[in-house]
Formats: sequence, C-alpha cells, structure tokens
Amino acid sequence: MHYKSNMVALLMIVLTLIAPGRLRSETIELGLNDLIEIALQQNPQIEIARQQLAGDAGILTQAKSGYLPRLGTTADYGRVYVDGLSPEDEDNVASLLLTLSQLIYDFGRTTGLIDASAFNVAASEENLRQVYHDVVLDVKNQFYDVLESQELIVVAEEAVTNYTRQLYRARKYLEAGIRTRIDVTNAEVNLANERLGLVQAKADLQSARVALEQTLGGAPNNGDYQVVIDETGLGELVTDKPPIPDTLNNLLVTADQNRPGLSEFGYLIEAAEANLRSAKGDYWPSIGVTGSYTGYDTDISSLNDTWQVGVGATWELFSGFETEGLVAEAKANLREVTAGYRQFNLSVTQQVTDSYLRAVENKEGVDIAGQSLGLAEENLELADKRYQTGLGDWLEFNDAQLLLTQNQTNLVVTYYTYLRSLARIEWSTGVIPELQGRTYR
Repeated sequence: MHYKSNMVALLMIVLTLIAPGRLRSETIELGLNDLIEIALQQNPQIEIARQQLAGDAGILTQAKSGYLPRLGTTADYGRVYVDGLSPEDEDNVASLLLTLSQLIYDFGRTTGLIDASAFNVAASEENLRQVYHDVVLDVKNQFYDVLESQELIVVAEEAVTNYTRQLYRARKYLEAGIRTRIDVTNAEVNLANERLGLVQAKADLQSARVALEQTLGGAPNNGDYQVVIDETGLGELVTDKPPIPDTLNNLLVTADQNRPGLSEFGYLIEAAEANLRSAKGDYWPSIGVTGSYTGYDTDISSLNDTWQVGVGATWELFSGFETEGLVAEAKANLREVTAGYRQFNLSVTQQVTDSYLRAVENKEGVDIAGQSLGLAEENLELADKRYQTGLGDWLEFNDAQLLLTQNQTNLVVTYYTYLRSLARIEWSTGVIPELQGRTYR
C-alpha cells in the first residue's frame, strides 16, 4: 500500500508538469493506509515532537562536554616597556597563550547531568512514538467519521427515493379516486423532511472531511479525493466486522509492556533521580587538571616562554543556600513525576478497560442492529404491498419507512462506533499494526 501511495504521488507530480489542467479533474481514491501515511509525513504535531527530541539530544551533547577537555587560546600584540632593562627595555611584543583544562571528578554533578539528559532523550523518543500513535488514532477516527457520513448519505438518499416513489403513487391514487388528498400532503411533507436530512448528511460529510484534512496536514490532491473502504452495503457491515483482538486481561498486560507514555514516565523518573544526584554534587568540591603555555615573540630578555601544569580543587563552602534550594527542587520534581506516573498508569487501565467494554457493547450492537434492519426491511415491504392493494393506509407505510431509516442509521452508527473502539484499543495498548517496524526518528 505504501508503494502504491508513492507511485500515485509521483504520477501526480509528472502530470502536474505535463498537463496541470487535466490533473485537476482526476479524483484519487484514498484508503486508510494511504491517509495514515500522508498524516505521518505532514502532520505538524509530529514535526514539533521530532524537533523537541532534537533539542533534548543537543542538551545531552552539552552535558557530555563537562567531562571533555577544554582548550583555549589568546593572542596579543602591543608595545611593551620594562623599567630598568635598558637598552632592551622596550619592544613590539607578540604573545600567544594556550590553556587546557580537564575535569577529573565533581562527585556526581556532571555525571548526573549527563544521565538526566540521556534519560530525557529517551523520554522524548517515547513522546515522539506516542505522538505517532495519537496521529494514527485521529486519522482512524476521522476516517470512520467520513465513511459513516458517506453511508448516512446513502441511507438518506434511499429514504428520499422511497418517499418520491410514494408521492408519485399517492398522486396517481388521488387522480383515480382511490386515495384522499391527505396522502399526497403527508407524502410531500415527509419527502421534504428527508431532503432536509440529506442536506444535513452532506454537510456532516464536509465537516468530517475538514477534520480529517486538519490531521493530514492539508487536503490531498487539492481536495479532489474520495475516501474508500473495502466494505460496500449495509449487509457487509454485519458479516465482515473485525473481531476484538484479545481478552481484557491480556490487553492490560500488553498496555503495560507497550504503551509509549508509560515508558516515557519511566525515563522521566530516572532523569529526575539523576538531576537530584547532580544537585547534591554541589555540596562537594570539583577536582580538575589545568595547564597553560605562553609564548613571546620579542627581544626583551625578561619575557620568556612559560608553561605550567597543576591539579586543583574548587569548593564553594557556602552558596547562600542555593544548593539546598536546588536539592529541594530536584526532590519535589522527582516526587511529582512519580505521582504523575501512578496517575497515568491508572488512566491507561481505565482507557484499555473502557475501550474493551465499548467494543464488546458495539459488537453485540452491530449484530442486533443487523437483525433489526432485516425485520424493518421486511416490514416496509409488507406495508408497501398493503398500501398498493388498499389494505393499509399512509400512516402504516410512513411508520415502516421511518423504522427502516432509523434501523439503517443505527447499524451504520453502531458499526463505525465499533471500529473506533477497536482503534482506541490499539492506541490504549500501544500496539498499532500500521506502525509496526517503523523508525520514529
């Protein structure tokens, strides 16, 4: 499917260069996988999360620099006069200073920063993975919204067709003196109502398409596209519905192992612990090696090249309680992240459980709606025949038509609600088939 999408995109580019006018009249068909691929390439939330990851990687590089040597140089040129060294007491002097310093140990201050930064990078990777999952869930929900709207348009069109046919018959029966004017009036009123319902259904479809395009990051093919799915016809909605992937207990275990948010919180806790170690390192000295070399280009005999190497320790004995404040802040942050993890863990359990129960409910609802639809179709057929033969009245036919439209609508809504609950199960457990094997960077 990805290969097909790439070929379609390439063909569109070629046709744009050769015959842009003709391309605009070409409507492309997009399935779920096509839409997901477009969203993963264009959705701005993914780019935001990707750049946040790049920023955290930059912070890690900064933290690692603390344990790498630092080399610097300073060059000077000027006129120097030295009292008492005549005749070579004045000259133009060029000097070059080279300095080198290397941290040896600072009692966890720098290693804590490095560890915290590394865990933050890992957390950002999990956040990016979660954003991918969120985008796929949004695409699926909006994809099903579009399909649901398209199916409801078909239902409304069928109702309009039935009432149009019934209005025609009512008029013919009135002309023949078989029926009264009230049948024609009722048929006209119901036909007008169904036409209004059709207008509303088409508006709902446009609204659903706009929401989908927002998640996609734009309208594919300048809006000239058709959302498609394999199923066609209300009967297939009942017979071809996908199964629930697993039992509730197994789904909870799967979520605990695969949900990106849980992994992200785990890394954030480790980062908070590392930040605490780094803050406590300020209580102790910092030990390092320093060296320097100064070279002169001059005739003044007192200015000779010099060098020095030494080991030193820096210890701030009192910092105005700054270290105490940093430690207190780090401890509070650790407790906050730990509490956040517990809260998120509970919410994951709730999300998985609710998605599973809704899937079970809607799966049974699809079966019931399918059975009810069959009875409603039979009921309308009987009412239609009774009306034609004069055994039934307009109210009987109207009730049968309304019942059929209601059951058709119930089946469509329940079926796509079921598909949305399956998509939410995938999202809540962290196992999304369309993302298996994908590189998130």
